[in-house]
Formats: sequence, C-alpha cells, structure tokens
Amino acid sequence: NEYKSYLREQNSCVMAQMEKDAGTIQLLEVSPQEKLYFTAPFTEISKTHISLKNLTFKDVMYKVKTTEPKKYCVRPNMGVISPQQTITITVILQPSDDSIYNFQGLHKFQIQHKIKDEIDSKRPIEELWKMANPNLIFQHKLKVFFETREAGDLRQKDEILEKELLQNQANSQAVKDLIAQLERLKKDNIKLSSELQETQKRLEVAQKPAQFPDLLMYIVIGILGWLISKFII
Repeated sequence: NEYKSYLREQNSCVMAQMEKDAGTIQLLEVSPQEKLYFTAPFTEISKTHISLKNLTFKDVMYKVKTTEPKKYCVRPNMGVISPQQTITITVILQPSDDSIYNFQGLHKFQIQHKIKDEIDSKRPIEELWKMANPNLIFQHKLKVFFETREAGDLRQKDEILEKELLQNQANSQAVKDLIAQLERLKKDNIKLSSELQETQKRLEVAQKPAQFPDLLMYIVIGILGWLISKFII
C-alpha cells in the first residue's frame, strides 16, 4: 500500500507538470485537421475517416464525441493508441436527404485524449475516462461539411496535388542542403590541400640544414687527403 501511495504521489507530480505544460505540447496528430467531409449521395450510408497518430512515447487514450450522436456512428469511438502508432477511425453518417446541405459546419466532432494512467492501466477504458482529471484532457475539434460527388472528386485531386507540391518542396530543400554541404566539403578540401602544401614546404626547409654537415665533411676529407698526398710527396 505504501508503495502504491508513493507511485500515486509521483504520478500526481508528473500529471501536475503535464497540466502546466498542456498548452505547449501535442499528444496526437489528427488528420484531417479542421474539416471532416462527407460525400453524396446521402440517401444511403456515407463514410469518412479520421487518422490519429500518437506523437508521444506513452500510451494515449482517446474518445470521440459529436454534437449529433443520432446521426453518426463512430468506430471505434474510444480506445488506446500505443506510442508512435497511427490508427484510423471510421465515421458513418446515417441515411438522410439533400436537406443535409443546410447544416454545413454546424455538426461537430470532438476528439478528447490524454496520457493513459500507468498505475490504473488495468481498469476498463470507460472507467479511466470517468476518473480522468479534466485539466489533463486535450481536445481537438472538427467541423462537418457535406459535398456533392463532383466537389468531392475535385477536393481529393486538390489534396493530392498539394501533397505532391509539399513533397517536391521537401525534395528541393533536400537538394539545396546537399549542394550547400558539397560546397562546404569543397572549401574544407581546398583548406586541407593548402595546409598540406605548407607542411611539405616546412619539411623541405627542415631537411636542408641536415644536408650541410654531410657536405662539409666531404670538403674536410678532401682537403685532408690533398694535404696528406702533398706531405708524402
């Protein structure tokens, strides 16, 4: 019991710090970020998807709520996302009629999420949400929009083009970074070559005095030989 109390106290300290930093950190990457689109025909079931990526190295629990629970079905509407994992949630719009176009942006979804409490990790997810500290719950909101099939096709094409443009920009920046790195390597190479040449010159200068005693010795020997030959004669 004492050990559990200690763990709870430590966990409370961690949670208090998270509460303090709640406005500066991000637990989930939500896609789409702002608008959730449903495409006609609406006289039958229409589906769309929400992607959630856990950006942390801890388990994150989530729960999806909507302002119109009778019109939508969310699967799964709550769960736990493992560290760095991405999950896909399916949102189903119940059959309606064209009057649904009058509710553009009025239907909303809220994705509540928080770090899962490790101490009570064995409890059911529903119970964990009932026990959750409201100050530690993050929220991400989405507005719902309804579009014709033609508008949906155009939007999807625009999204593909935008992704390709962003990818091309990223590739272009990568090429620029490589060119800049190559220029730095060239400058370093020129500098090293210059330093190597200077070092070689110093070695040559250092070796020249060492040759002088040898030359002097040959001259002395030559003079002595000449004197000896003159003395003998």
